Amino acid sequence: RSAQDEILTTVLALSTLISAFGSSFQYGYNVAVINSPAPYMQEFYNTTHMERYKTEMGQNLLTLLWSLSVSMYPLGGFFGSLMVAPLVNHLGRKGTLLFNNIFSIVPAVMMGASEVAKSYEIIIVARFIVGICAGLSSNVVPMYFGELSPKNLRGALGIVPELFITIGILSAQVLGIRNILGNSEVPHLHTDTLYLCHTYSTSHHCLKALTHVLNNTNVLLRHMQTTAPLSVLSCL
Repeated sequence: RSAQDEILTTVLALSTLISAFGSSFQYGYNVAVINSPAPYMQEFYNTTHMERYKTEMGQNLLTLLWSLSVSMYPLGGFFGSLMVAPLVNHLGRKGTLLFNNIFSIVPAVMMGASEVAKSYEIIIVARFIVGICAGLSSNVVPMYFGELSPKNLRGALGIVPELFITIGILSAQVLGIRNILGNSEVPHLHTDTLYLCHTYSTSHHCLKALTHVLNNTNVLLRHMQTTAPLSVLSCL
């Protein structure tokens, strides 16, 4: 190879970062993301069981289901590792990484829909599928980087997957802080803002009312207590 081929080009750097973020980062993130929301997920399991069978879930069953939710991830990783050889031979390194996105997107949609579907089984199955994604990425990404990088950069690029795994674990721990995403609340605009937009029909007054809401939520509360109908107050 020429001296030009031995330097870290922009295309090589972008390929490395994108591949590591789309595979190794998700591997690390899904390792740690299950820890912080554990109490809320177990509460969801119990509530769903109560709505289905009108009885509270026993502690033994709850422990069993939660153990399955956690352990399905490494089990999926085991089967994902077994899929590496046939997929790499048929699709190639890059093709396998692109195909692996299916095992990342599908479980993300499933977990997001689990609360709407009132099903904790979906979470367990989704953890297994995302485990397959982790098993594939942990084997294919180092192989892909080893063949993609020039000889003098092979060692430096070879540590990028491990680096992104640790960044993924760190990101999951940070986002799992109670004041960020590690709670049962979902950030959203409450129905009181819709009430204001309905009351102040013009866009100018609606925007002005929403600005007051965002600056000081107590302004809305005082306004609703004095002027809103009782039916609207019951929706808060």
